[in-house]
Amino acid sequence: MQSHFILPKRVLVFIFFLSINIVLIAQIVEENQYDEYSGLEAGLNVGAFFGDRNTANFYNGAGNEDGMNSADRIIYNVHYMTMINEVLEQNGYRYLLGVDENGDPEYHAEYPMDMKFLPSIYAGLTGRYWLSRKFGISVSMNFSRLTTSDKFVIYNDVEMPPSNKEDQYILGSIAGQDDRININLGLINSFFLNQRLNFILEYGFNLSNTTVKFNKIEIYGLVLDIKYQGPYDYVPGGMGQQYEFRQGGIGYGAYVTPGLQLTFKHDISMDLVCDVYYSYISLEHYSQWGVHFAPFVRFNFTRLFY
Repeated sequence: MQSHFILPKRVLVFIFFLSINIVLIAQIVEENQYDEYSGLEAGLNVGAFFGDRNTANFYNGAGNEDGMNSADRIIYNVHYMTMINEVLEQNGYRYLLGVDENGDPEYHAEYPMDMKFLPSIYAGLTGRYWLSRKFGISVSMNFSRLTTSDKFVIYNDVEMPPSNKEDQYILGSIAGQDDRININLGLINSFFLNQRLNFILEYGFNLSNTTVKFNKIEIYGLVLDIKYQGPYDYVPGGMGQQYEFRQGGIGYGAYVTPGLQLTFKHDISMDLVCDVYYSYISLEHYSQWGVHFAPFVRFNFTRLFY
């Protein structure tokens, strides 16, 4: 039987963009091999990063079918439930969380489904090699720390008189955070406007590394970690083994960076630009494609080595 090997769609997309860039670089080198201008340039990037909300719901506490990052898995744990009931009692609740005679929880929770990331600092470095006054090769690496937070509700299903219905609703907070490193490999074009101002356009590949830092819930000041630590229940203060799972992974995509370059003197300039990403973020069961953007200022220092 004859077998057919089919490359994954993501690999084909990567090869397509790589081929385009190789062709463009070859054309630029050929067209400008007799141009006297060339040189290295270093840049310092400072701005803000706005992450696509598609992956923010990873932190909403609902978890996945395996119980990863599930708030229910923690709340239903008898040890944590005892801790929660203690703070509820301290805050005037008469009807606490519990289980029925069959061991099923007498409550249910509703988690946010439209979480979004707060704006984050976007900082990093850029290195460029100008093949001519109009064309160059660019490599940059930028760091961001994304945070998201929202509210969730626990409904106590135990029967209670109408006068105590306020005990039925328990409001909690939920939050998550991840670190992202974006590496951009691409080409840059410069279009003359006047002696001090150029329009610049950069485009190419993007690689991203996402690492989950924390995922927590808070109920009346009690903070509990819901980040997945293994398939077994953890006993607070006990000797049970926990596992440090790395959540996140390597993503990829494309980026384009339009903007203006203002020249102060022959070897110092400033870019007012915005990185626009269309990339695949690797984040466990919420891995998705999305649009992210980062407006920033880049301070450039040219002719560093001559």
